[in-house]
Amino acid sequence: MEQVTLDIIAPVISLLIFAILTPLMDYTGRELKWKDLPGVWSTISFLVSMYFLYEIYRVQSLRGPLQWSVFYVDMFSVYIAFVFIFLGLLATFYSIEYMGHDTGQGFYYALTQTMIAGMVGVAFVRDLFSLFVFWELMALSSYVLVAFRKEKWEPVEAATKYYVMSSSGSITYLLSLSLLYGLTGTLNIQQLASILTTSSPVLYAIMGMMIVAFGIKAAVVPFHTWLLDAHPAAPSPISALLSGVVIKTGIYALARIFFTIFIPSTFNYGLLLAILAGLTMTIGNLMALLQTDIKRLLAASSVTQIGFILIGLSSAAFNPIFALSGLTSALFHLFNHAVMKGLAFLAAGSIIHRLGTRNINDLIGIGRNMPVTAVCLSIALLALGGVPSLNGFMSKWMLFSSAINAGLPVLALVGILNSGFSVGYYLWIIHRLILLKPVSNREINEKSLSIMLPLIVLAALCILIGVYPQIIVQFAEKAASVLLT
Repeated sequence: MEQVTLDIIAPVISLLIFAILTPLMDYTGRELKWKDLPGVWSTISFLVSMYFLYEIYRVQSLRGPLQWSVFYVDMFSVYIAFVFIFLGLLATFYSIEYMGHDTGQGFYYALTQTMIAGMVGVAFVRDLFSLFVFWELMALSSYVLVAFRKEKWEPVEAATKYYVMSSSGSITYLLSLSLLYGLTGTLNIQQLASILTTSSPVLYAIMGMMIVAFGIKAAVVPFHTWLLDAHPAAPSPISALLSGVVIKTGIYALARIFFTIFIPSTFNYGLLLAILAGLTMTIGNLMALLQTDIKRLLAASSVTQIGFILIGLSSAAFNPIFALSGLTSALFHLFNHAVMKGLAFLAAGSIIHRLGTRNINDLIGIGRNMPVTAVCLSIALLALGGVPSLNGFMSKWMLFSSAINAGLPVLALVGILNSGFSVGYYLWIIHRLILLKPVSNREINEKSLSIMLPLIVLAALCILIGVYPQIIVQFAEKAASVLLT
């Protein structure tokens, strides 16, 4: 293990420094009559952070895990941080036009940078209390971003519900930490892994608290109810980040803690994760089926996709022999879902921005006026449904295969049925947006480059990874192998 300087946290520090200066850029932009300056500044911040992350990846590929103070960065950390920063970059670039008419842009971009910095910090720490500190940095920023359009009642109500549930999870997590520290005298992840070599009722209680705490953030059933309000109420770029990456911090924390500290060969929780996976997939689909609001439908489908990711985690925990394939498939689908759902929310946001409505019945035929946006949205929905040749199909195939190999064929069958079921409402949306005739002769066209470019990039990734998945699969396998060493 390599001992390094604070360069290890450059991706976090750079985002926070840029965030502090972003309100100043907003003021400068108003003085110069350049309203896009804070958005451009924020986009640059993500490019700088991505560069620093690449440097960490390059050094770590040669030297192995890096550590400094409370920070510890391995390939799993780099993988998850890449997903966070990449989608943050595209959502921020998209926001330049999308948020152009909102007031308080400087605070919007500063909060977005702070939220992503908190998420990357969660991935970069090696003790459970430091994880909590960065977790709260992420959470507090996300609460405010959900309520950003505070002049409307819906965002305020949704943010309040999100705050209450997420704070309850944080309190539960702190309680689990106090018990864990009382038992062991440390919260260092590596030290805990060497101490907790036998199971006990108290440790199972601690694990249960952590499942509740992280399950709330990840929108695992039955802790998912905040999501259907928060995601639709937020501005669409933030909806993309909430569904695409914020809920993945819960998955990251579960995987990091459970497969490092509470290893499956000592603690039996594979069946519990399998049950949660089945419930989350099924209930998410049933909720999506009832929606006529396109953003609420996409939010409900995020619950289903979290269930798919849990298939991989439960397979890895249920049968350690196939742990690598289970974790690899989970991390692969985690990346794919960030791409697919990010694209879906951004494309839907472009349509909503033009029409001023989220009701699917009011969007009939809009694809004829906005063909590029409609095609990108269709690609996202088909990929989410697992249509062959797109990235969602590849990761679902790996997930179902890992479940069968691990001895969970029933879970694989539930996953296949839920995947097929979801295709129905995805096709329903595509049919109404593209195939049906417009309800009126509306003069609507595509948006600007800052709106279209992220859509095209994400749509291209859905196709490219579906045809050539090896590059992401290999990256995911390197990240998964860290948890098993």
